[in-house]
Amino acid sequence: MFEKKEEHKSAQKSNMWLMLVLLVFGILLAVFVIRPGVVGYGVYQQVEGSNLTVEEYAQNVQQLARDLEVTKTNLSSYSAFTGALMAEVGDVTDQLTECKVEVERGKADLEDAQETITAKDSEISTLKTEMDNKITEQVAQKTAALEDDKSVCQNALEAKETEVTNVQGKYDLLVKNTAKSVCCKAKVDNPQINFYDIADNKIVCLTEGKNELTC
Repeated sequence: MFEKKEEHKSAQKSNMWLMLVLLVFGILLAVFVIRPGVVGYGVYQQVEGSNLTVEEYAQNVQQLARDLEVTKTNLSSYSAFTGALMAEVGDVTDQLTECKVEVERGKADLEDAQETITAKDSEISTLKTEMDNKITEQVAQKTAALEDDKSVCQNALEAKETEVTNVQGKYDLLVKNTAKSVCCKAKVDNPQINFYDIADNKIVCLTEGKNELTC
């Protein structure tokens, strides 16, 4: 009984291995025989549909393969060029970023400078106003002082003019009296004497003149 079971198990294992071998053989057959046949049949159908011979179709395929290689080469070149261009774009982007930073820094410096200029203008305006006020005050003080000096000088001048007028009146009266005393005596000897004048600080009796003699 035990031996039959063992034989049955051995038969099952043999069957499983056989099925596995058949399965692997089928897969290999499909990969290496059936698939190429199917592909070849498909290619044959394409050749039949294109009205080309197998040799012409093969040449076209070879040309397409060469074109594909050229395209791959060009694509590789384009890829390298694109990589270099992207690197340059990255550099330019970095430079642009630096420029933007510099521009922002320049704007900040300009704003600071404008604020400084505004402050200085305000300070200058304040100082100018203060100086103008001081100058106006000093001019007013100097003008008032000059007006006072002018008034004092005017009063002194008027006093001197009055004094001169008084002295001149006294001098004229003295001259007139002296001329009357001198020329009236001379008129006794010369009745033509009717005028007098002062020449070299001396009284001169005249028959014609501007100072009339009254005796």
